[in-house]
Amino acid sequence: MCRHAPLVAVDLASQSEDRILETLKKVGATVDSAVSAFSNISHLGDRATNLEEAKREGQELVKEVWAVVSDYYLDARGSGFDQVKWAALRDKHMAQPLPTHEAAYRAIREMLAYGLNDPYTRFITPNEFGAMRKYDVTGVGLNLATAEEFTRKSGLQLPADRADVQVGGVWVLGMIKGGAADRAGVRQGDELLSIDGNSVAALSPFQAAGLLQGTDETAPPSVSLEVRRQDGASVEVDIERPVRSVPSPVTTYLEDRGGRTVGHISLSAFNARALSDVVAAVRQTEAAGAAELVLDLRDNRGGLVQEGIEIAKLFLDDGMTVVVTETGSRKDERAVRAVGPPLTAAPLTVMVNEHTASASEIFAGALHDNCRALLVLALSSTYGKGLIQSVYELSDSSGLVLTVGKYLTPARTDIDREGLKPDFRHMPSSTAAAETLSACRLTASKA
Repeated sequence: MCRHAPLVAVDLASQSEDRILETLKKVGATVDSAVSAFSNISHLGDRATNLEEAKREGQELVKEVWAVVSDYYLDARGSGFDQVKWAALRDKHMAQPLPTHEAAYRAIREMLAYGLNDPYTRFITPNEFGAMRKYDVTGVGLNLATAEEFTRKSGLQLPADRADVQVGGVWVLGMIKGGAADRAGVRQGDELLSIDGNSVAALSPFQAAGLLQGTDETAPPSVSLEVRRQDGASVEVDIERPVRSVPSPVTTYLEDRGGRTVGHISLSAFNARALSDVVAAVRQTEAAGAAELVLDLRDNRGGLVQEGIEIAKLFLDDGMTVVVTETGSRKDERAVRAVGPPLTAAPLTVMVNEHTASASEIFAGALHDNCRALLVLALSSTYGKGLIQSVYELSDSSGLVLTVGKYLTPARTDIDREGLKPDFRHMPSSTAAAETLSACRLTASKA
């Protein structure tokens, strides 16, 4: 049986105030409820033989949403989520006639609006869920994970001969129903062994996803995978890559600053091309003579969380903490660390503003707290969106965007609602920047 597993972790930062978002959700739910009352009456005589089946399906969907929220939701902002009230809302709506999918959807939206004081958790229809595929890192509808992540997030066990979660590997945590991988026969719980004949044993799930996606327009139209089933059997599958165009979020230019060449790299979003394009930009600017780098994240509202984490690792020494995640009702903390040598040792400045949010704040916080970069911001702080949202696919191909945790910087700064504070209001001189970073490292060494 396929367990609910998040398809991808995404940042969905908005410029709207949380209070406005929450009010709009409740107003919409109230209107939906009124429409539902009329709609239910109008459907009572339609296809009477199928009415009971439709009602049962609607009730099952309501129950499914209730279960996912109960199991995975984190009241990260302390808004007073109450499991008893949440169960009462489930019982209320399951007692009502839900003769259509639309009626069930309205009931779910009302449950979320009044049961969770969370502007970022929301129900999405099958059509809206299809639009979420732009956040699919692999491009073929797979969510890949380590062995530890697979067992923790899916609730499933590894095969007996692979029961040690320390064994490593790349595992299929979830997939998009009807996506390319699903159609090719890939299953939840499969272990990925190779991609186009190349072993993935030494790769992270994110690195494997990068090989699968083929964001380069010259990538072959299909990709061959070898997977190991739960029963130990090895199977080869060919997956057709969907035709898609992922725009580059990176632009660069060089600046002469007092005889020193500074490479400017602007990153507008953390999409599926961000990692590879940032690597290329760093190498190109340094090859052109850049002795310092400025990363411009102004107006970057986020995107793919893992993309931001992986790009931060490029600039950090082995073992340095990138971000700390806090999840679950017990608020379990897990630190994500950099692995291997950094891509560059060039002095680095990160430019941010009040619209810099989510993955951008994770990235900037990682470099700042490790004394790797300075933050330049004209105002008092960045946006302050540090919640973790996961997207769950439901049984009828609709979905639930759910808050499951929050992010903390390496120094345990709560990004959410607080944001990041600047080191400088304006671009500092090279001397001032070096002195500030030196002082940061000295303080860190005494901690």
